[in-house]
Amino acid sequence: MKQLREILQKLKRGPNDLVGVEIRARDLCAVRMRRGKNGTAVAGADIVPWTGVSSSEPGGYEPEATLSLPAPVNSRYAALAVQHRSAIVKILSFPGRFDPDAEERIPESMGLDQPADYRVSYKLIAEGHGKSEAQVLAVALPEPVATGTAALLPAGIPAPFSIEVAGLTAATAFLHGPGASHTGDAVGVLHFGQDVSLLSLFESGSLALVRVIELGTERVLSRVEASLGLDRETAEGLLSDGSFDISQPVSEVMDPLLKQLIVSRDFVERRKDCHITCLYATGGLVASRDVIEEIRAALGIEVKTWNPFDHLTLLPDAVPPALAGRGWEFAAAAGACLGAFEET
Repeated sequence: MKQLREILQKLKRGPNDLVGVEIRARDLCAVRMRRGKNGTAVAGADIVPWTGVSSSEPGGYEPEATLSLPAPVNSRYAALAVQHRSAIVKILSFPGRFDPDAEERIPESMGLDQPADYRVSYKLIAEGHGKSEAQVLAVALPEPVATGTAALLPAGIPAPFSIEVAGLTAATAFLHGPGASHTGDAVGVLHFGQDVSLLSLFESGSLALVRVIELGTERVLSRVEASLGLDRETAEGLLSDGSFDISQPVSEVMDPLLKQLIVSRDFVERRKDCHITCLYATGGLVASRDVIEEIRAALGIEVKTWNPFDHLTLLPDAVPPALAGRGWEFAAAAGACLGAFEET
């Protein structure tokens, strides 16, 4: 049966026009891409206001919430990127060659007591040979989150084509961008989500570690609000424009994330006998110089942002001028498209 599925998968032709959507707390970050004989190109990009995220709903969304995209970034299919605190992301190791028996052990290896409550997917990172281990990137998304996310597109276009974890799609965009120049050294990608962040460390172009860190944009903003007596809009402005010194409240809340970054870096450097040379950051906190400086000081390495559009072909007028300076916000959405194209 598995062989038949593999054959059908190879025969199935995926879409050549796709919109990648990162679902965020207050907006949707969308990138439309087209695939043709001459490669892949960006056809449109936009940031669309949206308020459908809810911390109280089982699936993480408000009742009756739906996604609506303007025409320049709308398509028949959507690759959705979500960052939910209950998502489980792990690198698993299996002795020898990865086979169907090992595939059946993935839920147990992830520590899932009730596998039926999750949507589980995986990607082979390294095949095992002889005494070497096979390594698999495995993701488990709670069923209510998976079904709730798909239900955001109930009818018409776009239809849901794929659902991935936003931090991983940002890493996909990195591999298609600046990662292509780091195939011989070790670097990291950190994506800031609303409630959690996701760190991916690469050594010689291969994923060496992935870790979900319990700190995101929401906690930093809440601390700035409480410390300075601000409303949310003002706190967001101070975090991004650097017009006021907020290094103290940022430093207070960043400590758990910094410790996780240091532990992760040290683990990979010892295990792979390498040196992490640079960290690329994406997501909601990248605009804050205080956040970037805290990370740089803690790790003692360069922390960079990057524009995924610098590494992709752009069709005329694909990126509105008003968004030209915010390219780093589109890494996860662009990566969702690129990952979907890779799988078809």
